[in-house]
Amino acid sequence: MIKRTAEWLVVLCLTLASGLATASDAALADFLGRIKSLQTMDAAFAQSTKDHDGQVLQQMTGRLMVAKPGKMRWETDAPFEQLVVADGQLVWIYDMDLEQVTIREMDQRVQETPALLLTGDAAEVEQSFIVEEEKTSEETVFQLVPKDPSQLFESLEFHYRGSQLARMMIYDAAGQVTEIQFRDVRTNKTVDNAAFIFDVPEGVDVIDGRHDR
Repeated sequence: MIKRTAEWLVVLCLTLASGLATASDAALADFLGRIKSLQTMDAAFAQSTKDHDGQVLQQMTGRLMVAKPGKMRWETDAPFEQLVVADGQLVWIYDMDLEQVTIREMDQRVQETPALLLTGDAAEVEQSFIVEEEKTSEETVFQLVPKDPSQLFESLEFHYRGSQLARMMIYDAAGQVTEIQFRDVRTNKTVDNAAFIFDVPEGVDVIDGRHDR
């Protein structure tokens, strides 16, 4: 489950720093405006996954950093230590417990990796999702439903309080719901580019999924 969550997050975080044009006109335009305005984001997060009965299956905390174009660092704390790094071209998924690193190109199965929605090509949103918007007294919620029903998730939600992303929700086909709550959010501040560079540690197994390998 941890690995699947990491794969989802490799799309979510590579779209929130992009740009686009229309779909559900007003809803899409509003969502894309928020995405276009985001250059960098640095935040702590708390994540929980529940089954269809509301039973908690997993909880974890960590830190997320994203930057245009296509850069991301997603790091989870013990006991579920894992690191996902994207530099705009490649994605590294490092599982400390398994002592294993998976490498792949960012254009591979983008719609199956929601985290790439935060800093990737915004054209993917219009091409791949139906966007709807709902406003409450506290939040503006954008729901993204994949046009391709074979995707790993049924829908994604981006919850904003004012102009700031407060949380994300991932609903999968098995009825599980993953909620990611953000705190101490800093946007459009200078970030250290070294955070998006990954050096494979000595002694770990490498699964290289790049097209040219």
